[in-house]
Amino acid sequence: MKIAVEGCMHGDLDKVYDTIKYIENTRNIKIDLLLCCGDFQAVRNEKDMDSLNVPPKYREMKSFWKYYSGQEVAPVPTIFIGGNHEASNYLWELYYGGWAAPNIYFLGFAGVVKFGNIRIGGLSGIYNARNYCLGWV
Repeated sequence: MKIAVEGCMHGDLDKVYDTIKYIENTRNIKIDLLLCCGDFQAVRNEKDMDSLNVPPKYREMKSFWKYYSGQEVAPVPTIFIGGNHEASNYLWELYYGGWAAPNIYFLGFAGVVKFGNIRIGGLSGIYNARNYCLGWV
């Protein structure tokens, strides 16, 4: 199984999926799964940007909304956890995990899934020493 791991997508799914296609074509391989390790930014609409934990000057729609609406479908199964730059209103709706869009799965604030013969677990959030003991706000 070939798994691609992405750091922070920041909502730019088109660019990441184009890169995966490029890798598949140039190396003659098939990527079976994409893991995104936080800062996915599942922004569905303008209202979601009100809860996006990003300074206003950096708030952009990017391309997740196309996958959420069904205009586009992720070309590779995608699993993500939340980071510190997320549209928290939407991810709270999927607290225990769930399909954020067709072929795109959110692991929830803490979750484990099985994909093929591997088990994948994740914890959303970010470690910040001064806020670590505060709990969820």
